[in-house]
Amino acid sequence: MNLSSVGNPAWETVRGVRFAMLRGSVLVPVLITHAAVAGIEPPTSGVGGHLTCFNKHRDAFEQIASAKHERQPLAEAGMLIVDVGDLKFRSR
Repeated sequence: MNLSSVGNPAWETVRGVRFAMLRGSVLVPVLITHAAVAGIEPPTSGVGGHLTCFNKHRDAFEQIASAKHERQPLAEAGMLIVDVGDLKFRSR
């Protein structure tokens, strides 16, 4: 089952940008690593860097997360982690 956008706010953590997507009626936590964010567009320095870049490309990150979930369901403690290696599955 694909993941669907739920549009909840994302926030930046020490490991990357976190947000959630829906799998049916279940919220799935997703972490986009800092390296993955920078792999799409290097974040600008200053306030909001990675989070601003994530928000700009959120649709692409959601597609990548959904594609990864189809190939390899949840990783660490029920969280889907998208790293720079997953960017090759980005639909263009």
